Amino acid sequence: MTTNNTLTNELLTKWDDLPASDFDSLLLGNGFSINIWEKFEYDSLLELAKREGCDRKLPDEVVKLFTYLGSSNFEGVLRILYHAILVDRQLGNPQKESIGSLYKSTKEALAAAVSFAHMPHNKGPNFQEINKVFADYQNVFTTNYDLIPYWSLMADTSKFNDYFWGDDTSFNIEDSEPWGKNKTLLYHLHGAIHLVEKADGITKKLTIDKDKPLTALFDLDHPEQTPLFISESNYEEKLLRIRRNDYLRFCYEKLEKVDHGLVVLGHSLNQDYDQHILNAINKQPPGKVAIGVWSGLSNEETASFIKRIEQALPSKDLSFFDSNTHPLGVSTLNTKDK
Repeated sequence: MTTNNTLTNELLTKWDDLPASDFDSLLLGNGFSINIWEKFEYDSLLELAKREGCDRKLPDEVVKLFTYLGSSNFEGVLRILYHAILVDRQLGNPQKESIGSLYKSTKEALAAAVSFAHMPHNKGPNFQEINKVFADYQNVFTTNYDLIPYWSLMADTSKFNDYFWGDDTSFNIEDSEPWGKNKTLLYHLHGAIHLVEKADGITKKLTIDKDKPLTALFDLDHPEQTPLFISESNYEEKLLRIRRNDYLRFCYEKLEKVDHGLVVLGHSLNQDYDQHILNAINKQPPGKVAIGVWSGLSNEETASFIKRIEQALPSKDLSFFDSNTHPLGVSTLNTKDK
């Protein structure tokens, strides 16, 4: 895959001008996914699920529950509803129909919102090309919960491990030593739509045929399986959720230990939403961090971004490059170009 060698922002360097051997880990943010599929640029899944035009509109009672909790994270609301089902069951099921209906409707609304926003597999980019770029890194971290990284991994699984090699494609913290040589390891820092947490706390990877609709991932026959992806919330809530789950905590601790250069692509590193990510980078041993910056920013906006990151990561050897010059940031990945 070729990169765009034309710089549009004088404060940024080109990716090719940075020694690739200085970086063995990659951190992807939502900008990476938006560059491929523009519909990922939505306010929130909650707002999508509340729309009148959504295939499965979120019930008003559940909207009020989101408001009461001050959250827009489906995973937390679904967990509360499931616990309400368990309590109701112990009381003889006086509200079985109403609570069960709310749980079912919420899961269906979430599935509809994801399906609306997410790119179909057959509309995607050349996953093999993304796979080849991923393979240049020892570690690929993503805060996105879409399926682009996973579909790219599946284009050639011989090069990758994702830690879900336990029984029933589950994650086992006691069996997390990578096997095989020269494998790239994939970490979903905020979960993903193909991951669920079972009632016993174990994280499991779901698989479906690529030609099936994404709604098939939201299996209503297993209400005890809660989708594991942190959709939207402030960084404190994200970090609390990360610490409560073995898999998410494991991934986060791996990010803290990156010791040979990190590339950050498509990530604003906003303190309100991503301070926990900045904290993890600051915990890493001293090293180089190369940060991709969208070339569409003005020089003034770019200078402000650079200053903010320099203050947030004071001990790092920082470089800032035009994200459009990285093989994963080129415009040809955008599906509108097809």
